[in-house]
Amino acid sequence: MTFIPRNMDLRELDQILNRLVERGLPDGGEFLIADLRSDQRTASLIALLIWHGFLPMAGGGQLLPKIHKKRCILESPSDVHIGRKVRRRAKGFHLTVDTAWSEVVRGIQELTYTRQKGDCWLSDAIAAAYQAVNKLDSKLRRGVAFHSIELWHTASGKLVAGEIGYTCGKVYSSCTGFAMKTEYPGMGSVQMAGLGRWLARCGFAVWDLGMELDYKLELGGRMVSRADWIRRIRALRGETAALVLPAAPDADAHRLLTELEEPLEAEASTKDGAARTAETKRKGSAMLVDPEASVVIAEKEKELTSI
Repeated sequence: MTFIPRNMDLRELDQILNRLVERGLPDGGEFLIADLRSDQRTASLIALLIWHGFLPMAGGGQLLPKIHKKRCILESPSDVHIGRKVRRRAKGFHLTVDTAWSEVVRGIQELTYTRQKGDCWLSDAIAAAYQAVNKLDSKLRRGVAFHSIELWHTASGKLVAGEIGYTCGKVYSSCTGFAMKTEYPGMGSVQMAGLGRWLARCGFAVWDLGMELDYKLELGGRMVSRADWIRRIRALRGETAALVLPAAPDADAHRLLTELEEPLEAEASTKDGAARTAETKRKGSAMLVDPEASVVIAEKEKELTSI
């Protein structure tokens, strides 16, 4: 893997990442590696990586940003596939946003793993770093925000499924989630279908599902190349959409899955969105088309070390 030096200026890294996502990582893989610390630099680095299309994961106590060679996306969240069984199972459940972060993290850590219980990559350290991103000032945060999504059994008040994800402009990315499959079968599908409908209501243009898995394809996801993914994130990261808490009637999962609604009005004004887009375009990638500056960036890339 290629290690991001602790002392590398993030402004320099910003320019390097522009080139790396286009031509590929030095080792031809999908991961970078960086220190995972509880400080502002780590939070700022995570926001920067997301801005460039990376999915920030963790492992072995390190930050592991992933830029997939193939990415599973849903072109429009409103096109999420919802089967009859999922609609039936949605009765008696409701969806919330950002009301139970710690409980969702705990559910993922306890119920989601790769080979054996306890090997979940969502550690306490990376979860805390995600939360720290939301506390950055607007310049460092780049419009990135992390969210918890919750599905509740309304009668008992029990959290039965949920996920951690983040927004960047008009793109929502799912990081990882959980569902109580034995006690409440099918609730993972209900949670994701409800989220897809709510993302559409909130005005999101693309739902990023990460790596290819059968259930994601069944939801309507399709695989796109890294180049296609980068084009999409660059086009949409300067746009504005807000993932808000559903009001009581809209939170009902069955209602979400059976009734089509008009999109919600964006909380941010058109003027603010236009200003942010204009600022993004102004910053652009001027250094990359300046031959002299390109030489400087190329020299800085050599500071990235393979381990």
